[in-house]
Amino acid sequence: MTMGVMKTLKIMRQLLDDWTLPDEMTVTWDIENRREVTYAEEKFFEYLADGWMAFSEEPGGRRQIFKFNPQLELIVLMPPLGGG
Repeated sequence: MTMGVMKTLKIMRQLLDDWTLPDEMTVTWDIENRREVTYAEEKFFEYLADGWMAFSEEPGGRRQIFKFNPQLELIVLMPPLGGG
């Protein structure tokens, strides 16, 4: 059984632009459970559509991802930051 986790990275609210999705979210899935994988994938794209960035945590380091991969053990979502 392969499990995956997707979670948001919480930072100070003052640094965030307006967004519509919760800044605290964790989704887990068992790769063999199609319903859990589908739900996690839907959440992944929901956050990306809201401007969040997704990163995979791998032994070689963190890299930005644009496609949901249920094989990944950890996906971290980072909120859009304001400023300039």
